[in-house]
Amino acid sequence: MFKNILVAPNSHKECADSVEISKIICDYLAEKSSFKIISKPLSDGGDGFLNVCKSVFYTKPLLITIDNDFDETEKEYTILFDHESKNIFIESAELFGLKLIEETKRNPLLLNSSVLGKIITILIQNVNQKKLDIQTVWIGVGGTATIDLGIGACSQLGLSLLDRYGNALKAIPKYFNEVSSVKFNNPNLPFKIKCVVDVETELIGEPGAIEIYGKQKGASSNDLKIIKGGIKNILGLISKDLKFSIPEKLNGAGGGLATGLNIFLNAEIIPAEKFIMEYLLRNINLDKIDVVISGEGSFDSQSFEGKGSGVLLDLFKHKSIPIFLINGSTCLPENIKLPKNITVINTIDFFNSKEESIKNFQSGIVKATEIVINHLTN
Repeated sequence: MFKNILVAPNSHKECADSVEISKIICDYLAEKSSFKIISKPLSDGGDGFLNVCKSVFYTKPLLITIDNDFDETEKEYTILFDHESKNIFIESAELFGLKLIEETKRNPLLLNSSVLGKIITILIQNVNQKKLDIQTVWIGVGGTATIDLGIGACSQLGLSLLDRYGNALKAIPKYFNEVSSVKFNNPNLPFKIKCVVDVETELIGEPGAIEIYGKQKGASSNDLKIIKGGIKNILGLISKDLKFSIPEKLNGAGGGLATGLNIFLNAEIIPAEKFIMEYLLRNINLDKIDVVISGEGSFDSQSFEGKGSGVLLDLFKHKSIPIFLINGSTCLPENIKLPKNITVINTIDFFNSKEESIKNFQSGIVKATEIVINHLTN
């Protein structure tokens, strides 16, 4: 007899974050069944990171107004502050995420992560002026429209890019190949930075994260060659001019954002698996879970590269309990076979098109949950 159901979905991009998806599933389960439901929405650092942190930690919103480089206007950004633990939580996807930029305007050659650097600068000022007491700044890294190695953010924190004539260059990938030297005035952070990353894919490979995720960010094949060459140029100059050691493996999350913050600001890179296990599921005895419901918007081979649902499957891989993946869609290569105890339900199958399934995602999640109940009760 099934007793304890763990509902732990990841976000469904373009539809809803994991907190909303979990609520839809849990509400329907509670209405139609008598199972004990444990709701633990997942976040791997990507879209929905802030909402998950809000549901897990004792946070309050902190509003920060800064200049927006994208359209030269002032914009108000929301981050979270946990007064008890003195932790700040920031979601990169809320600052320069794909979801914020129209598909026709996506161009990683011209976009960077400078907004994050401005926010960190304001936090430093608040700590130095004793307005805030901050121990750690947690950054959810994923879902970004950028591929800039975090250079944009670091350009607000003491990093300068210079051409061969000593002129300063704008910190966007379009100019990375023109950089002849780099300078860095360390800001001496009064707090630690920890980056929760949504992928483990290496930034530079054949292919690496630049190629794997670059096209969905609006980059052409030629753009990706320029960006990749420029990032390699910057990395070489960091080693030559600053004598900084470059990690052997460069994490590709957020277009290299976590890697850049690690190199320049000594940020710690936290894999999604560690964040999920040690923080999101810390009070759950996994041995007492009888059924798992997870899933995400698009479940594919990349889901096993550190994404939330892939992490959860790995946690339960030695157990033969029923696992249900409620996905928007699923596209796995032939060499990846899911175990027989895993049932995949795609909400797109309930509709005539992807657009219709996105528009009516609530009813799609309900229909999928009904299938789960039928499986467990028959």
